[in-house]
Amino acid sequence: MNNLEKYLDQVIVQRSANANLGVPQMRPESASDAEPTVNVLGGLLRRWHIVLLTFLVLCAAGIPAIWLLIERSYTVTGAIRVAPILTSILTGEEEVYGGTQVYQSFLYSQAAMVTNARVLQRVASDLADKELKFFEDRTNRLAMKLQRLNPKDVKPEPADVLKEAILEEVITVAPVRRGEHILVSMKWTDAEEAKMIVDAFIRLYIAVEVTSAEEKEMQGLGVLQSEERLLSGKLDSYRADIFKLAEEYGSKKLDSRYDMNLQRVGSLLAQLTEVEARRIYLETQVKLLEQTHEETVPLQEWVSIREDYVNKDTAVQVLTSSIVALDQELITDIQTLAATNPQIKQKEELLKILRTRLIEQKEKTREAFAELMKEETASQSKKKLADLKVTLEQTQAHETELRNLLSKEDTQTINLGQKNLAIQDLEDKLAFTKEMYDKISRRIAEFEMERKRPARITVGYDADIAGIRDKRAKYTMALIFGSMACGMLLAFLREKADHSLRTPDDVVERIGLRIIGTTTSTHTIKPARLTEHVAEDYQTIRANLGLLDGNGMPRNLVVTSPGMREGKTTFAINLAISVSKSGRRVLLIDGDLRNPNIASLLGLPKGSRGLQDVLLGKGLHQAVYSVPQNGLDVLAADSGNTADAFELLASSLTAQRLNEISQSYDHVIIDTPPVLAFADALIWAKSADAVILTSFAGQTTGPDLKKAKERLAQINANVLGTVLSNVEVGHRYYPYGYDYTRNVRSKTNARQAHRKMLLPMQTPKPKADSS
Repeated sequence: MNNLEKYLDQVIVQRSANANLGVPQMRPESASDAEPTVNVLGGLLRRWHIVLLTFLVLCAAGIPAIWLLIERSYTVTGAIRVAPILTSILTGEEEVYGGTQVYQSFLYSQAAMVTNARVLQRVASDLADKELKFFEDRTNRLAMKLQRLNPKDVKPEPADVLKEAILEEVITVAPVRRGEHILVSMKWTDAEEAKMIVDAFIRLYIAVEVTSAEEKEMQGLGVLQSEERLLSGKLDSYRADIFKLAEEYGSKKLDSRYDMNLQRVGSLLAQLTEVEARRIYLETQVKLLEQTHEETVPLQEWVSIREDYVNKDTAVQVLTSSIVALDQELITDIQTLAATNPQIKQKEELLKILRTRLIEQKEKTREAFAELMKEETASQSKKKLADLKVTLEQTQAHETELRNLLSKEDTQTINLGQKNLAIQDLEDKLAFTKEMYDKISRRIAEFEMERKRPARITVGYDADIAGIRDKRAKYTMALIFGSMACGMLLAFLREKADHSLRTPDDVVERIGLRIIGTTTSTHTIKPARLTEHVAEDYQTIRANLGLLDGNGMPRNLVVTSPGMREGKTTFAINLAISVSKSGRRVLLIDGDLRNPNIASLLGLPKGSRGLQDVLLGKGLHQAVYSVPQNGLDVLAADSGNTADAFELLASSLTAQRLNEISQSYDHVIIDTPPVLAFADALIWAKSADAVILTSFAGQTTGPDLKKAKERLAQINANVLGTVLSNVEVGHRYYPYGYDYTRNVRSKTNARQAHRKMLLPMQTPKPKADSS
């Protein structure tokens, strides 16, 4: 293949995006039809323009907005001190406010009080005449928000502005964990305004809290005094009620008398329980005898006795013996006499009559037995029932006497117990009320003294700057990384939605189809080196076809593709030219009867287009056109005669004619319509020795190639693999082959460098001694 110029004119190189030359890699078939997997890194590299464009657009819009719209923020903090320990005026001892957990709960409750409506209104009124920028900016912002909710012109009050700032955490109030301060903080762009607002919150909260505390103290004192008077009246009432209840028995202790009555009631109740049990048992026995007096024998035993009685009946025994004898005679007659003998029929009818009479006799005997047993059982049950009724009447009379006595004793015991419980309840209420009265009296005295000690809530420290925060640099970095991530995400989604095959690895992993070879995209090759690339690609494909099964390249080879414009015709022509240049006799058949275009691509005369005539029986030599430049024979189809293409190919003579044609050539290469377009390709594949599926990188999709493979497999076609066209140089079958002999000078320099590293071939002679 050194003189490629001689046949390059016959090589059809389609440089458009529709069908470039190509031969994919030859790889083992995958063991399973796995779902397509996305090479994330490769996809991002292919869609780099999406990543870059998204990154530039977002950064160009976001970075200036960040530095123009976001201002530096100051954090101003002041503190309110809530003393955890107070000194008692009465004892002089330090009092801890309810332990750590209670104190922390109190801190949180006071922190919530700092932002209540009363304090907010006081702060807003105090700052109203200061003309602060905070209120101006926040008022306009809140007004716009309210207008979206209510179209009417509503002007927010300063208190509403403060409340909105608290909700948005511009102003925060929180207690210090494990401390004694409540921090009031504000984030704002003007530090002086923030100090004024924080100090106003601290100062006015303390003022409101002192007033509220005094009001609560007076209210609490009034409640205690009122409760003291109420408890004093209850004590007098309880004492009078206890005296009245104990007067009847002469004592407040009624427990012993109550216990004696309980023991007597318990004894009577036990006797009554025994009598009731006896009465219930007798009633049950009476009901059973009244309902089931006819069955004194268990059912199973009764049935056994009845059947024994029936079997001993004389008539039953006679009928049974007659049936057995007649049955034996009938068996003998059936064996000895003819089937049409009337004697057999008479005996069969007689046997049926005897069996019917036997069943009727058994039923009569069973009925007689039932009547006999019924009379016997009834006489025994009547006597037993009379005795049980007498005993039941005596038991019922005894039960009535016990109930009357028990009711009388029970009433006395209940009355005694109720009075005893009433006395005990009044004594408990008296003790509890006395205890509460004493506690309230002491608390009133302590309350009067506690009002005189120092305030618990004071100013911790005035507002000051606690921190300066400038987020613009962070936002800029976040925008840069976010823009990059968005671009990569868009590129990934675009790649995910693209089912086209681009590399031989995509074919193997997604379809599980053998790679025969690849052809390199003309967009990645210099025009001066196109000849060399074409030759190398088709040499690789020819070599792989000869090595697939060890028997060389198949004689009859079909070239097809899943869809249109995927390079099958180009590949078929180039493969036929390449094989014919190797010295073999090759026939190229344009099997696409619906859209034949091999003749037009090769520039053949119109008279050389006669595949339809050959399939109908015309001589092969009259229709074949020989290309003198490379010795290739072409059997083209007539583009003006495309009717009834399927019927012509489906004829039984087509396979026969193809077999006859192949005897005159080393190889027959057939270009067919796409597999997914028409059934013509399946007919050609069924008649040929093997099939090659061509695919076009960036255009052929995985689902289409997989469906085409499955349709060929359904007819048991020998699919050798696929040839992937238009692949990049880095993904071709031999990615380093083109550079192997590229630079002769560099190879010469490399050999010289290697020789310097070799050991000498001969041992050097020793020099003569100068002495």
